[in-house]
Amino acid sequence: MQTIEKIVVGVEMPDSRPWNVESISAPSRIAVRQAFEVAEAFNSALQLVCVLSPVSAGLFGDEQAARAAAEQEKTEAMAVLADLEMQHMNQAGRAVDVSSLVTFGRPWLEILKAAGPSHRNLIMCGTRDHGAVSRLLFGTTGLKLLRNAPCAVWLVKPRIDDDADLDVLAATDLSEVGKAVLDAGVMLGQTLPVKLSVLHAVDDDLDRHMARSGVSGEQIAMYREKEKREAEQKLHDQLAAADYRTVQKGVQVHVAEGRPDAAILSAIENLDIDLLIMATAGRGGIPGMLFGNTAERLLPELPCSLLALKPDDFVCPVSLETDSSA
Repeated sequence: MQTIEKIVVGVEMPDSRPWNVESISAPSRIAVRQAFEVAEAFNSALQLVCVLSPVSAGLFGDEQAARAAAEQEKTEAMAVLADLEMQHMNQAGRAVDVSSLVTFGRPWLEILKAAGPSHRNLIMCGTRDHGAVSRLLFGTTGLKLLRNAPCAVWLVKPRIDDDADLDVLAATDLSEVGKAVLDAGVMLGQTLPVKLSVLHAVDDDLDRHMARSGVSGEQIAMYREKEKREAEQKLHDQLAAADYRTVQKGVQVHVAEGRPDAAILSAIENLDIDLLIMATAGRGGIPGMLFGNTAERLLPELPCSLLALKPDDFVCPVSLETDSSA
């Protein structure tokens, strides 16, 4: 995520009419606002995308009536997107290259097609507030975007606090894609009002295996301290390569012990995190095999927004040229 060429924002129309900016859900409105902020900061193009359900001819008696109904829905949705554009363009400090698209089909696939195959693009979507946390953040559209998008995906939910700063946690496993997580956190912190924390969790699985094999507690403690020191050094080395000193509000570094998913959730609660940045683990280039154990355990419980980064070799498992009705 070194540069962002284009931001595609999924905007969902309300369940009931009339459709207008005021009736759009809070997560969608926040996603649009944050997308304009990011686009302005990084000089990125921005596209608002609304995907409507296909209009069935059976509901209207004939194809002509169905086409007329679909055209009316498209016109109403375009008017809402035009109002959103106008609101945020008036507030922006400089002009943003923005466009709008209304189409019909499956939302996740049409958003993917709008974003295209470039790894330098970014998809942003608000979350659906349906009560349960697992559905709140990772409904069908969000989960399919996370699994299939070749670019980074930012799923937005209302923030934990209302202060001016965005509290961001960049969680890294110190791998190459983990380094990209740190780069993304630093990049946001250089241009936006971000309080950046970085976290690496030293997993204690090996400690338990050592204990079962008869290794003394003292040896295990020495090994754990050695692991922590090495992790801290590597974390600082990766931060230095990311030029972290340019982050306006500084960076807090945390090295925790235990399962990474538990450490991340604990940090989110203790630090009042608004946005988690983490990598999704591509497995050997197998299409669709995206999530490692940490992400799989985190997804149902994550209480904040998520920016998920992909490995450079991630292969999108669907053709972005296919017809959405297929």
